[in-house]
Amino acid sequence: SDPIAGSFAESQQAGLAVLSGVPMSTTTVTGSRPALAPARAAPARLPATEAQASRDRRASRRSQGLTLLRWPLLIAILTIQAVLTLRLVWSNTAFLDEAIYLSAGHLEIAHWLHGTPVPAYATYFAGAPVIYPPVGAIADSLGGLAAARILSLAFMLGTTSLLWSMASRLFGRRSALSAAALFAVLAPTLQLGAFATFDAMAMFLLAASAWCMVSSRDRDDSALLLVAGTVLLALANATKYSTLLFDPSVIALAGLIVAGKRGVKPAVARSGYVAAGTLGLISALLALGGPWYLAGVLYTTVSRAAGGSPALLVLADAWKWAGLVLVIAGTGVIFCVLRRDDRVQAMILTVLAVSGVLAPLNQARLHTTTSLSKHVDFGAWFAAAAAGYAMAQLSHIGRRKWLRLAVAAFALIAVVLPAGILGRTQASQIFQGWPNSARMTADLRSLSRSHPGHYLAEDDNVPAYYLENTIPWQRWSSTSYFSYTPPGAASPLTGLDAYRAAIRRHYFSLVILNFEHTAQTDNEITAAMFLARGYQIIERAPSSVGRYTIWAYEPPQQSGSPYGHR
Repeated sequence: SDPIAGSFAESQQAGLAVLSGVPMSTTTVTGSRPALAPARAAPARLPATEAQASRDRRASRRSQGLTLLRWPLLIAILTIQAVLTLRLVWSNTAFLDEAIYLSAGHLEIAHWLHGTPVPAYATYFAGAPVIYPPVGAIADSLGGLAAARILSLAFMLGTTSLLWSMASRLFGRRSALSAAALFAVLAPTLQLGAFATFDAMAMFLLAASAWCMVSSRDRDDSALLLVAGTVLLALANATKYSTLLFDPSVIALAGLIVAGKRGVKPAVARSGYVAAGTLGLISALLALGGPWYLAGVLYTTVSRAAGGSPALLVLADAWKWAGLVLVIAGTGVIFCVLRRDDRVQAMILTVLAVSGVLAPLNQARLHTTTSLSKHVDFGAWFAAAAAGYAMAQLSHIGRRKWLRLAVAAFALIAVVLPAGILGRTQASQIFQGWPNSARMTADLRSLSRSHPGHYLAEDDNVPAYYLENTIPWQRWSSTSYFSYTPPGAASPLTGLDAYRAAIRRHYFSLVILNFEHTAQTDNEITAAMFLARGYQIIERAPSSVGRYTIWAYEPPQQSGSPYGHR
């Protein structure tokens, strides 16, 4: 026989045997054909292979089922959030903050279009008056206060959706379900969804920035997402200055999200880039805005005056609104640390949980509860993601799948249902916490026609908002601050001296007080009207909180002339 042909045939058979997984026999070779040993291993492996394939198919079907359920579950959460929020939209008249921001938006638009003068909003607004106020004013022009509030609802629904997506990328879909459900029913979340202020817009921008940072992990080229996240973070800071408190959280997430894959140095570098970009954009915006905006940032945020509320009272109020989420988030951190299997994930959870207590601690430092219910929600958004992780761990209890799912579902319902009932009640209480101005506004609409002139009002921005089409803003004065220059005086008076001098000269045609926010000043004004003579109570308008008392200046009747008004 041909040795070359035999070698080739032998090699060919050996190659085919290797490809087919059949071992070659070590026995003798007959001619040029090798003798093959019986294939005993294949039948032994076949049942195991088929069982594994069956398990893979079942896992794939379960994954597809969860994917199909993802959108219906998210839509259900958003629907519940929308229904609970919409109950508040028509429950009360405009709050002081809503009135001033919407009025400012209308004036800013008029200034852009017609050069109409505007007050120096930038010096005392807690956010840039050229960002949210015009947006809210456009909605207000289309459908009144309700439309402006529904705009905030749209921002908050978007914020919940971003939480779902971010938590899903960080910890999985079950965590996302729990996180979104918890956040959606919190009282501060429902409040901001029915509040026509810059808070909902700022929160959406902050959430979008955090989402961009987390999503950049799954992209080979993440530059665009990082730039977008940096721009959104700076825009959130400009919309509401106090969001600066959460910049370190977003910057830390930007680095930690890639620390596990790329190491510490790339993570630190990424956080540094985001921090530098955000700082640069904020500096550019401040330079563009000028000294008025810098004064506003310092006055409302950086050098904010301390209040008189005890720190424990501030923390107790914060606990009342978001304590449940914070506790569950802390539990998630502890659980992850005890497992010791993923340090980066433990650090991410820590950042999220700590973010939840930033606002309460900051306001406890300042001894103020002003806007605490709103500020708590910004941190609760971060903490809810960590809370979702903690609740998802319950799905690992037990060996059987049905038991795991039953435990997780029971825990979710047991937590979210009471939280939703409590959140609904608390949000309704918040919206009933300021006077309903419907009766007062209706009275002023007719009284202002018979008493033209200047008007002094506690919470003057509320009547100024409702009567902005008939009474210019320059004719309104507030009991919070007033400056008045008497005829012939070289410099203006401020404070109580200004009120007394103006009332003595009957500068105000109408005075509207409710003895709530500035009770001491109201009493001084009342005494000044008694001494000045000519001011008479002409209306007492009841409200859901106290009542409005309206004084009018009635000039003394002159002999031989009909009784009239100034």
